[in-house]
Formats: sequence, structure tokens, C-alpha cells
Amino acid sequence: MPENYDLLILGSGTTAFAGGRLAAANGLRVLMIEQSHLGGTCVNWGCVPSKSLIHKAEMYHAARKGRGWGLNLHAGDPDCPTLMRLKREAVENLRESHYQFELDHTEGLELLRGHARFIAPHEVEVGAEVVRGEKVLIATGGKPRIVPIPGLDQVNYLTSYSALHLPCFPKSLIMLGGGVVSLEMGQMFARFGTEVTILERGPKLLAEFDPRLTEQFRALLESEGVRVLFNFTTERVEKRGEQTSLFGQINGSPVGMSAERLMLAVGTQPATVGIGLEEIGVELDAAGFIKVDAQQRTSVPGIWAAGDVTGGPLIAPAGAREAHVAVQNMLYPEANQSIDHRYSPMAVFVDPEFATVGLTHDQALEAGLDVVTNYLPLDRVPKAHVMNELQGGVLLTAEKPTGRVIGVQMLAPRAADIIHEATLAVRFGLTVCDLVTTVHVYPSISDGLRLAARDNARLQGLM
Repeated sequence: MPENYDLLILGSGTTAFAGGRLAAANGLRVLMIEQSHLGGTCVNWGCVPSKSLIHKAEMYHAARKGRGWGLNLHAGDPDCPTLMRLKREAVENLRESHYQFELDHTEGLELLRGHARFIAPHEVEVGAEVVRGEKVLIATGGKPRIVPIPGLDQVNYLTSYSALHLPCFPKSLIMLGGGVVSLEMGQMFARFGTEVTILERGPKLLAEFDPRLTEQFRALLESEGVRVLFNFTTERVEKRGEQTSLFGQINGSPVGMSAERLMLAVGTQPATVGIGLEEIGVELDAAGFIKVDAQQRTSVPGIWAAGDVTGGPLIAPAGAREAHVAVQNMLYPEANQSIDHRYSPMAVFVDPEFATVGLTHDQALEAGLDVVTNYLPLDRVPKAHVMNELQGGVLLTAEKPTGRVIGVQMLAPRAADIIHEATLAVRFGLTVCDLVTTVHVYPSISDGLRLAARDNARLQGLM
């Protein structure tokens, strides 16, 4: 007979742990099933290792930039063995001090290692063992998307996973994709000395951000030596000696280029293959993501899903919140808990940082709202002059005639921290006047949000 649990969780990442902790705290006996490292993608192959190297690249770049301020700093060649060791230690320390600690000290939370596959809606096979759960949460996450390109199987291409485990930085790198991963890692590689080319199939970087911000960042990347090309259509790749050659078209004209390595940064695909979802009737969308309703329920009664395996916004904190919603609905079905991702902030960890929350101007109009959007260049913010970091700006969208803050986008130093003030404003219905009349530290980059709110209030005649 299979061993019975109150809740089975497939996965052991941020989403899985968030759900597991809450369920165990409410007296459920919980089993997480993990076939790889504890902690999932974010800790082992994504957020932690990438941000560790991105942070060191920013320090390395700042040392060289300091010469313009009369600082007698010298940045020699990067010490790859030390960098990679410190990155690895950051991953291992966090995995042990956070995830293993939580597992060891959370009563009612257990871990079973192995590949999970459904053999019935509430029964999962893990190797030779079968376990059963009254309820199930699928939190298997995602992995780098691989697109079919003729010749790809003949070259040693990189993904966001493998690129973070190189012994050192390649001399040259072609990156397919102009999204978050490409920009974060492309700038990082370039700052460590790699010749980077970014190829985007669309007309701009970061489709979710305003061109007034993305165009400034494109110019900044190019000033740092990164080559950025748009409207690229891939045709084939070839291995030529020690180089990888990529061929395609830009606006209908044939192009070819070569680099030491090719990296695919073309999105995320869900980890749904090979776990028996089709056999038990869990419905997937065309891209393979699990379809869920507002309460995170799948098409099969008693089975919920959360995190990257369900699609956007594909950020770890949002997955954790989705897991909370799912478990709350398991515990209290009448509550019908849900999550509104308009209140989920998102950031891109480049330098300076992008951050966004809420609706853009066009999204607000599509939702039937009457809004005013204004743009504040970062050079209007005194702290930007103190830092000599003038590239960037703040876009603020507010409802008419109330002045209620609907959405904010930023490109600025530490925008990932500052966006939380905007998130609270959007979530709790604060107005531009509320932001204006809130005292801000001076000088600070966050004061740019107050200045943007002041301009918006003046445009609406609220001040």
C-alpha cells in the first residue's frame, strides 16, 4: 500500500517551500518530491548564481569607472577561479542555511528524492516507491527554452543554466534573445571582457517596458561595447573550427556572424514533460504550461499548481505567493483566495536596474481607465547628479480625476528596491498627492518617484 500524506508537492524550490511551510504550519503532513538539488531553479541555476556574478561585474565596472573621478583604482584581469568559487559558495550556503534548515526544522515537512510521475490523480511513483496525497501541489518550475535551429545539435551551445557554470568567461558570445536573461547576463559577460552580441527577433528590448527606458539602456549597452541587433530571424548554426557561426536575416537581408560560444536566452519552458500530467487529465496550454483558475486549481479535482510551471510572471516571489493562495484554498475552500499580479513588482538586474509594477498606459486604456502618464528623466533627480548616473527615468500612470496611482516603470540605480514604494501605492490605492506629501530622504533616487508624482498631479490640476 502506498504511504499516505495530506499534501504531496512536486518540487522543492521557492514555490514548493512556501506552500509546504504553510501547509505544515496548519497541521498537514507534507511530502516534497525533488529529483535534483534542494531549492530549485532560483537558488541553484538562476537568481542566486546569476546575481552573484552580476554584482561582482558591477563592482569590477565601478572600479574602472572610478578613474574618471580621480580614484586611483586598478582593475586587473578577473580572477575566474575565485569568482566561480564564491558564486558556488553563495549557492551552497543559501541552500544549506535556508532550504535545508527549513526542512530540518519544520515539523510535518518531509523530502523524498527522485523523479515523480503520476500513476493516478492522487498517486505518484518515485522510483520503486509509490506515495499518495489527499491533495497535490505541482511546483516543478521551468527550465531554459530550447528552440529548434538547424545545426544546433552540432554545437556546444549555452543556456542560462550552463553559462553560469563555465570555468571562466568566453572571449566572444552571441546571445539569442533580448529579454531579461539576455540583458542581465549579456552586460555581466561584457563587463568581464567578453565581446557580446545580442540578437533580438523583435524591434526592441524588453517588450514589457517603455521605449523611453529601453532605448536609453540599449545606448548604454552599446557604450559598454555590447552589439545589439533587432529584427533578427535565425536560419542555422554551424561549428567552424573553434568558433560557432550563426546565420539568419535582418529585415530580409542575410547576415552571418561567429563567436566562441552561442547562448540561447529565448524564454522559459515548463517542467511538465514526463511527469504523467496527460495521463491523469491535467490540462496544459499550447506552450505546455499548466492551466489553472484564479484559485490555482488545475482541471483535476484536488490538484493545484503554482509558480513557473503555470506561466507568467515567472518570478520566484510571485510563485511563492501563488503557493500560499493554493494552500489557503486547500485548507479553506470557501475562502476562494486569488492573486492579482498587477500588484506583483518585477525587476531586471542590470546596471542601472529596471523595475515595474501595475499597468502601463496602454494596458490602463484597454481596461477602460482614463489615465495620465508622465515621464521624469533621471537627470531631474538631484541624487543622480551626486552619483553621476544620469541615464534612466520614471514613468508614472495615474487615474483621472482621482490621481490614483495605476502603474510605475523605472530605469535607475537600485530601482528594484525603490519599486516597493510604488507597489504599495498601486496595491492600496494611494494617489499622486499621497506620494507628493510624503517626506522622502534627500538626496535619494527614490525622491524621483515623488517628483514624478508631483508632475502628474500638476498635469491633472490636483496641486
